[in-house]
Amino acid sequence: MKLFIVFFIACYACLVPTARAEILMGLSDAELLETIERKAFDYFVYERDSKTGLVKDKAHNFQRGATKSTSSIAATGFALTAYGVGVQNGWMDISTAREMTRRTLHFFLHNAASERGFFYHFLNMETGERARRSELSPIDTALFLAGALYAAEYYDDQEIRDLATQLYERVDWAWMLHGELTLAKAWSPETGFEKYRWDSYDEAMIMYLLAIGSPTHPLPAESWQAVARPVGSYGGYRVIQMPPLFTHQYSHIWIDFRNKNDGYADYFQNSVNATLANRAFCIKESAKFSSYGATSWGLTASDGPFGYRAFGAPPGWAEHNGTIAPTGCGGSIVFTPEESIACLRHFYEDLGESLWGMYGFSDAFNLDKNWFSRDVLGIDQGTLLLMIENYRSGHVWDVMSRNTYLAGAMELVGFRSGTKEVPWPDPPKFHAPYLSDGIKVDGYLKDWPNGEVIILDKSHKETGSIQDDKDLKAEVRFAWSEQALYFYAKVTDESVLVRKSGKDIWLDDLIEIYIDPAGDGLSWGDDRDYQIGFRAREEDEEVLSWSWFQGGEDPGEKGMVAARGFVYEDGYIIEGGIRWRYLGLEPSEVETLKLSVAVHDIDHDRSQGKVQWFFRNEDELKRFVLGEVVLTR
Repeated sequence: MKLFIVFFIACYACLVPTARAEILMGLSDAELLETIERKAFDYFVYERDSKTGLVKDKAHNFQRGATKSTSSIAATGFALTAYGVGVQNGWMDISTAREMTRRTLHFFLHNAASERGFFYHFLNMETGERARRSELSPIDTALFLAGALYAAEYYDDQEIRDLATQLYERVDWAWMLHGELTLAKAWSPETGFEKYRWDSYDEAMIMYLLAIGSPTHPLPAESWQAVARPVGSYGGYRVIQMPPLFTHQYSHIWIDFRNKNDGYADYFQNSVNATLANRAFCIKESAKFSSYGATSWGLTASDGPFGYRAFGAPPGWAEHNGTIAPTGCGGSIVFTPEESIACLRHFYEDLGESLWGMYGFSDAFNLDKNWFSRDVLGIDQGTLLLMIENYRSGHVWDVMSRNTYLAGAMELVGFRSGTKEVPWPDPPKFHAPYLSDGIKVDGYLKDWPNGEVIILDKSHKETGSIQDDKDLKAEVRFAWSEQALYFYAKVTDESVLVRKSGKDIWLDDLIEIYIDPAGDGLSWGDDRDYQIGFRAREEDEEVLSWSWFQGGEDPGEKGMVAARGFVYEDGYIIEGGIRWRYLGLEPSEVETLKLSVAVHDIDHDRSQGKVQWFFRNEDELKRFVLGEVVLTR
């Protein structure tokens, strides 16, 4: 009877418009955090289906039922963890939490649409059928499983443990590898495996550890090492590059990474640095964006005035437009408690009239656009709730520390006690031979002697997706004479696009050479440094070139760059020379030239990929350390 009353109240409340929530000034830090946490908890009580246990992807924060939404399996995983937190704080009795959890797990095991154990990203709230033509999502499945495995450890209930274990054991992680070491981003019945992969550092640590720890379909430990972890720096904080803050938060909700490292990095400290870099960027940009400041920061994926975007801060290629999400700073409270609490207090006390509703903070705001989201997102409320709980009590960490599958996976990939700073990669060196007579630049490569070669393949990926060597691979060499620095790029590309001209050649397949003549770090847009693009043409041997940092020009028109090339069915060749005087250098003054070469891949479906020899982001957004070409005689 008690359970029926709880569900009846939750359902009835969906029909009743709700007034704006009250703001209470002068709360202590502990009272403020409990208030935010409790409001976020309410989302998972009222925005769920009482029969299926599925939780809405999003909901209106000021009027129940005003936002129509499908279910998010990730939000449901957050909910399964939230119920135990509710019990711990006295917001829900354990019998109700246990029954809600049991019902949800039973529905997922027997009724929710899935393939090979993976669930579709979005499901119909009432039926569990696939919604929005969504994809089978390994990351969202992992976030759901994290909640299920939390429940298995938290409740003294054999049925819940059995249901959670069965859901975990049936996931065929090896199938989602699709022949590689890293997991495919997704699969759908219409298009099969997505070409993009979970091959760069992000929120997927928990996914890989669950997959490696699987008792039935485990991935090899090598899959952990196969994920790229590019290092950059901003504001003096060295960090594995991934601009949105949520990518540095999600895995830490369930796994306590404190004072641990895998031989490469202490990921908890990495998240501390990423959070502080995010805040430093918002402070620096506060003169341009009214939403940013020392107590108003947290660039992460969220709703915005122009739709949902993966907002973020450097290092890395960051998108931002003045939109701030409270889950950004709040979800980092375990990393930066003092800064995060000050930020949350500002949102609550100074912006609460527009931002505070039934479930606490609305998803995001942008003061310059006078825009405040009316909705909340389940995954963002879940991050706030569970990270605040970990800060207050360590509860989720303590419960999940009992999980032997995760513990075993962490041992397999090399975790040990102690901290470790992420390492700076050393710039690679290429030894360029001296050719007294230079090279006749004609695209035939006949004047090049045998020697050292730079190979660029998917292991050098900077952005996008590179499927295999047929999709994109390049052989690059450099040489020099008293007149010029010579280069060639022999590129394998099964889908060559060559259409644009002028500054827009970057929208096609091309190579780029970045040069830092002074050797003091390449600064983006500095006319003393160079970013020169070369793009072959199908109709003749001409090569189009463009130098973006010099105010936009074709350097070939000044007689400073010579290049020839050929386009083939499965790739192209570009050969060229850049005269020393164009770079403002005398070769007698140069022993080592700081440069890098990149190759773009633009496919016919508009997907993009890019490989880069070496491009280390240091200190500020626009300063980069390049590779080294040593001029030898």
